Amino acid sequence: MPNRPAVLAGSWYPGEAEELAAALDACLRQAERLYGSARPEGEPAAAVLPHAGLAYSGAVAAAVFNWLRRAGTEVETFVVFGACHRVNPGIPAIWARGAWETPLGSVRVDEKLADILIEAGVGRADERPHAGDNAIELQIPFIRRLFPEAGLVPVAMPFRPDAHRLGGLAAAAAGRRVIALASTDLTHYGAAFGLMPAGVGESALAWTRDNDRRFLEKLLEMDLAAIVPTAERDHSACGAGAAAAAAGWAGFRGCRAGRLLARTDSHEAAPGGRADHIVGYAALAYAVKAEV
Repeated sequence: MPNRPAVLAGSWYPGEAEELAAALDACLRQAERLYGSARPEGEPAAAVLPHAGLAYSGAVAAAVFNWLRRAGTEVETFVVFGACHRVNPGIPAIWARGAWETPLGSVRVDEKLADILIEAGVGRADERPHAGDNAIELQIPFIRRLFPEAGLVPVAMPFRPDAHRLGGLAAAAAGRRVIALASTDLTHYGAAFGLMPAGVGESALAWTRDNDRRFLEKLLEMDLAAIVPTAERDHSACGAGAAAAAAGWAGFRGCRAGRLLARTDSHEAAPGGRADHIVGYAALAYAVKAEV
């Protein structure tokens, strides 16, 4: 497998190193201002975060990375479960060799851990679903900026009812200094998405946010087996399999509930137009509390 290029640099996020670093730092400051300074209540195990362009969901994603920074955890590797927007691989697709590039420099693939996950039955080596997909790529600049020594194992996770089990299997195979991230956006509302049951305007916003809420409740409560079915029924997440995998990972590590760090949507992030095209974004954290 060759290095995976930063195909969305210059469009979804800045393509020049200095400009990208400034944009990421601005997202981190904005997250502090909008969502506060959440501190880990225990040892971080996993998180869920969005993957739209930085202008839309960058601050929400940054809330996760602020949380991890405050933990002071030395992260050896990030296993990033991502939505599959372009190709449905059926079996989780692991990018097992090389590195992922960013304008700030590359993030190496943890090839040893990738092989361990493949041998454990989490997925298979397959780069096709990763080509051109934004879900995992949007997390790589944050990782490079804040955890430049950390490795990466990208896993494109399709909608599978056993995604939570595969996440637990991955956690069992990985070391304690490995953090799982799940990259998913929430409800995609509007004619372009074929989902428009509440018209436009305030009724559309209310419907979308309520639809997001039902999915987020499953993640926060760690109702693992219900995460993917809820998203399939309500059309409430493009990466429900990825989110379920991260929740399953956290459950294996001993986490019993999630924590909502941030939530917004595209209309709130960029107001001014009629609410007829809305995408939801949220950041959730999973930490393992020490035994008393």
